[in-house]
Amino acid sequence: MIIEIPEWGNVSGLELDPAQVAALAGWDAFALRPDPKASQRWQLAATQFVGVAHVGDLQIRVVPKVPVHRLLELLCIAQDRIRWDDRDTAWDETDDLVATVARSFITQAERVLQRGLVQGYVTIDESLFGIRGRVAISRQIARNPGLPLPVEVTYDDYTVDVLENQLLAGAGRLLLRLKTLPTSIASRLRRLEYQLLDVTPIPASSSPPAVTWTRLNQRYRPAITLARLTLRSAALDFDGERSTTGDGFLVDMNRVFEDVVGFGIRQALQADGLTVELQRQDHLDHLSHVEIRPDVLISNRSAPIAVADVKYKRPATSGISTGDLYQAVAYATRYALPCCTLIYAEPPPMNELQVGDITLKLTSLDLSQTPDARADALGDLSHNLAALHHEFASTA
Repeated sequence: MIIEIPEWGNVSGLELDPAQVAALAGWDAFALRPDPKASQRWQLAATQFVGVAHVGDLQIRVVPKVPVHRLLELLCIAQDRIRWDDRDTAWDETDDLVATVARSFITQAERVLQRGLVQGYVTIDESLFGIRGRVAISRQIARNPGLPLPVEVTYDDYTVDVLENQLLAGAGRLLLRLKTLPTSIASRLRRLEYQLLDVTPIPASSSPPAVTWTRLNQRYRPAITLARLTLRSAALDFDGERSTTGDGFLVDMNRVFEDVVGFGIRQALQADGLTVELQRQDHLDHLSHVEIRPDVLISNRSAPIAVADVKYKRPATSGISTGDLYQAVAYATRYALPCCTLIYAEPPPMNELQVGDITLKLTSLDLSQTPDARADALGDLSHNLAALHHEFASTA
């Protein structure tokens, strides 16, 4: 069965078995509750995650509001902070995020493999019945005291089983596992799997290992960016504490929005000599009992001059969430600033709120814009943030 839900949307009247209910209830990507209008049925709502998930024979597709080709470009910014070139892939008009990522990934991977696999030296520790490299005396004494064989040795091997190829192999295998891809893409992924038979695949992880870039492996970068995106998005067990029975490809749009806005502000203010800290770990009180983590904190010579919080959600038409307001007021109070800015993904119902002596500025950034238009919007937003300090200082 296939269920399609728009981002932040919901579907009612679902008939689910106990295993599906248990799996869905354990994922942050969905909100599950009994259907108030039908007994023995369920209502499933999408949260900030988009993509596809599988629970047994149930497939759930969450369709993003942002066009898929634009979302992929945003994901590459959030993942690897590179500017994605739309010309690299012939985009189709589709809302299938997984198929788009898979097509882009295999296109980039095939381009890399046309020039051959990168190789490198890997340090190997193993037990042998002959000496190779150097003998690891401490391991030999610990594992085989008094025995001449096997010998514990350490040596460097020149191999294709290096991180760059491991990431490609892991991403290709995960995409094949989804079983919802067009036949043409699946065939190309199987061919990639065969070409990487001697490579150990990296498993899905919320934090895939990062590659150190040099002139020797720079050609891998677009393919590795998509591979790491796949590995991260296929890791459904986000909190690392519970296991789930299913697989899929889910993207946290809240994290994407925070990264795009934060990196954009940092880049725009870099030339002004200002420091932009993202997700700074701090405390609200002097005794450090209450933790806070503002999304964006702008400082001039270590002195905070502006603070902002990024919210990927639809502002209520009748007003702003009180939780958002409390958070913004707390940030402004903590850093002794007269203002805090709330940045939404959709236009808020008002531009400004006054809470005592603190002004709350409300603005938005449209993720569906072209890269150039979005860069201009982020530049304006960034300089408006920095200018607030001078505005309030001049009226004090």
